[in-house]
Amino acid sequence: MPHLHLVIDTPDPGDWHGRLDVSEALEAAGWTGDDDGQLLGMNGAFWGVTNQADDSSLTCPNDTVIDFPSDTPTIVVVAACLAAAAEAAN
Repeated sequence: MPHLHLVIDTPDPGDWHGRLDVSEALEAAGWTGDDDGQLLGMNGAFWGVTNQADDSSLTCPNDTVIDFPSDTPTIVVVAACLAAAAEAAN
């Protein structure tokens, strides 16, 4: 498995990047979008933003759903998503 090196720019004061940080990291790791552009997925794991407050959730291949409030650090969300996809691949 290739190593994923994640560089997250700190937003300038007053700027908000939403969960674009998570989307870009997952796409860099090979996750792909669905036809509606609402979810990113790999190996039966799916992540998406769930509301306008930028909360998001991960649906694991075993149907477990993990909710992430908008203030969850990017690295936590990305790590959970990558772990779910890797577990499903094994």
